Amino acid sequence: MITPAPLRIAFATVVRDAFKGDAAALASRALAALEQRGATLGYAVDAAPEAVRDVDAATRVGAWVAAGRYDFLLIIHATFATADLLAPLLQSSDAVGVWAVPEAEGLPLGRPGVRTGMRPLPLNSLCGLNMTLSTLDHPAVAAQGTVKWYWGAPASAAFERRWETTVRALHGLRALGQARVLQIGGTAPAFYRLEESPSALGAVVDSVPLQALYDRMAACPEDDVETRAAAWSASEVPVGATPEHVRVAARTELALTALAAEGDYQALALRCWPEFADACGGMACASVGAMADRGVPTACEGDVMGALSMLALQAVARAPSALVDLSDLDAEGDRLLLWHCGNAPIAFAGAAGARLTTHFNRDGVGVVRDMHLRPGAASGFRLLAGGAAAVIVTGSIDEPSEPDVDGVRGWWRDLRWDGTPRTAFEVVSQVLDARLPHHLALAPGEVGEALHELTVRLGGRVVESARVRDALIAAP
Repeated sequence: MITPAPLRIAFATVVRDAFKGDAAALASRALAALEQRGATLGYAVDAAPEAVRDVDAATRVGAWVAAGRYDFLLIIHATFATADLLAPLLQSSDAVGVWAVPEAEGLPLGRPGVRTGMRPLPLNSLCGLNMTLSTLDHPAVAAQGTVKWYWGAPASAAFERRWETTVRALHGLRALGQARVLQIGGTAPAFYRLEESPSALGAVVDSVPLQALYDRMAACPEDDVETRAAAWSASEVPVGATPEHVRVAARTELALTALAAEGDYQALALRCWPEFADACGGMACASVGAMADRGVPTACEGDVMGALSMLALQAVARAPSALVDLSDLDAEGDRLLLWHCGNAPIAFAGAAGARLTTHFNRDGVGVVRDMHLRPGAASGFRLLAGGAAAVIVTGSIDEPSEPDVDGVRGWWRDLRWDGTPRTAFEVVSQVLDARLPHHLALAPGEVGEALHELTVRLGGRVVESARVRDALIAAP
C-alpha cells in the first residue's frame, strides 16, 4: 500500500486581550493535540509565526498562509474576536476550519473541579465562532472557499470526530487533484455508461491500446515472473488454477505495475475482457486485486470513473478499495450481495483469506481471487456526472455463510444512503430508478461523512436518499 505524503496544515490563533482566560496555554495545548494526531492521520502542522491580536497581525498571518499553499488552515478562537480579525485569514485559503472550545479551557491549569462565585467570562470562544460563521458571506469578509466549524476541547471526542472527518476528506481531495489515470484498451464492449469521463474533476486520463499491455507482459523478465508467481502461490493456495495460470497473473501484475510507474499513474482502468483471456491465456482478475494491494487501484472493464472513485475512497478510508457489483437482493433478510469475479485486494479478505482459482464462467481459465469480504463496516462510493455528483452508501458486511457463490463476495446490511437508514430494497430501487452505473467502489470502514465532505469540497452534490416510488416508470 502506497503511503501518501502528509497533508500540510496551517494553525492560527485569534486572541483579544480584553478576555482574561489563559488563551496562550489553550493555544499551546491545542497545537500539541493536533501534532499528536498528525502522525496517525497523515498530516503535519505549522503554527503561524504570531498570534492574531489585531488587523495588522491578521494581515501578516494571512499572507503567511497564502504563501505556504497549505492544504488547510485551522483557526482557533482562543477568545471572542470580531470579523475584521478573521477576514484576512478566511481570504488566505480555500479550505478553512474555525474552532471554538468550552469556557473551562480558558481557566488556569489546576483549576478546581467546582467553581463558585462570580468571575469574568474567560474566552467567549463559542460566541466568537458564531460571529465568524454569521459573517462569511458579508462583502467585508468574503471567505474564499469552504469553511467548516469545530467545537470541543483539544483531544476531546467532540473535536476529534469532526477533525478526523475533515482530514480524511482532504486526503481524498488531494488524491483526485493529483490524479493521473491510464485507461488500457478502452471500455468493455457495450458498457456504455462506463464511458463517462471525469470532466468536472480535471484529472488527467491517458489511453493506450491493449497491445501496449501485451507488449509489456512479453518484456517481463522470466526470473521476476517466477519469483512473483512463487510468492503468490505460497500466500494464496491455488485451487483449480494451474501453475501457468498463476504465472500469467504474475506477469500481468508486473506489467500493470510497470505501466503505472512509467507514466506516474495513480490509478488504472483495464479492459479486462473479452479479449484478454484468449490473448494471454489467463484472466486479469487476481492481478487487478493485487494492484489495489500495491496502492494502485485498477478498475475492471475500463471504468475510468470507477478507478477515480476507488482512488478517492482509498485515500479517505486509508485502505485498499475494490470495485463491486450489486448482484443479488435478499429483501426478506434486508441485505445486498456485493460481488465481482475475483478482483479485490487481499487486505479486504476475511479470516479465511483468499484462494486462487479459475474464473467462475470461463472453465479452465484462471486466475481469480475467491474470497469473502472482511465482515464489519464497509463504505461504498461512486463519482457521477464527470465528478460533479456522488453516491455514498455505507453498511456492514455479514459473516460468511454457506452455501455461497464463487468470486469476491459479501452480504451487505444495515445500509445508509448518505447517512439516512434505508432498506436493501430501497437502495436497489434508487440505484435502478436513478439509472446509476453498475460499479461501486468499496472499502472497509465507516467513512460516509468524510466522503460527503469530500464531495462538497469538490464542488459537487451528494445524491440524496429517496423513498421507493411504486408509480415510477422509466421515461426518456
